[in-house]
Amino acid sequence: MISIKEVRYKNFGKCLFISNDLMEVLVTVDIGPRIIKCNLKGKENMMFEDVERNFSNDVSSMFGEEKTWYTYGGHRIWLSPEGFPETYYPDNDKVLYSTFPGGAEFVPPVQDVTGIQISVKLEMAEDKPEIKLTHKITNTKETSMNGAVWCLSVMAPGGAAFVPQPTEDTGLLPNRALVMWPYARFTDSRFTITDKYLVVAQDEKAADAFKLGINNTNGHSAYINKGQALVKYVEYQNGGEYPDGGCSTEVYTNNLFEELETLSPLYTLASGETMVHTETWKLFDGIEICEKTDASLGKLAEKLFG
Repeated sequence: MISIKEVRYKNFGKCLFISNDLMEVLVTVDIGPRIIKCNLKGKENMMFEDVERNFSNDVSSMFGEEKTWYTYGGHRIWLSPEGFPETYYPDNDKVLYSTFPGGAEFVPPVQDVTGIQISVKLEMAEDKPEIKLTHKITNTKETSMNGAVWCLSVMAPGGAAFVPQPTEDTGLLPNRALVMWPYARFTDSRFTITDKYLVVAQDEKAADAFKLGINNTNGHSAYINKGQALVKYVEYQNGGEYPDGGCSTEVYTNNLFEELETLSPLYTLASGETMVHTETWKLFDGIEICEKTDASLGKLAEKLFG
């Protein structure tokens, strides 16, 4: 049975608590919105919580005096490609929400300056640890805009992202694009690449950030931590033009957290038009990162991705 109720959580203010007999999710509505908590019943939170507000940016140059963007942690929706300060909208206002049997939809105010209207609809399965997230970005400006829906899940420290590489036989043409950011090093000890998989571990002692992206045609990715795995699935759109050199999945990590990110193809939105990006999340219990070989990771992939 699915339960939906308002609660207050730490210093995140009012949140909506949605649960079934197997999993629980907490979504902020005084700020954000953020999915600030997601875990199996009785297990630790898989999401990073920036209770100390350690990760923030001054965005007053674009959004007004004393405006600050906070990561807060958890899962959020952005517009790609990234730019500063325009991407870092200070979403510190109250969020409207409406409930329905099995979930809720969250709609923050239209963003000042950018004219972006975002929304997230959360639907929970009744009898399994699974949710469906429908993310929307609407252009409320009079002029057109370009971009992609970008969904960032900021995960708790101590785990590892696990992403399959494309395996399609494309003959004389390439089948994968591995994209690295300027501050990322192929020799980074947190990064493991095999013939079929990518693993990026979070390390609280790491001095530098790391980020990569890939055209994840399989659509699956996972973050493994605290004896659980959070698996994301998105439908890869063949022929779509993806941002950041063709990336549909990206992984970012620093000394505080790790991000497991998915992206839609790029669209041009006329005034009033909307683009949609859907993720399905599944939680698995009793999962640990295994030996980083194709054989061992292949068995893990079969368990998590089917």
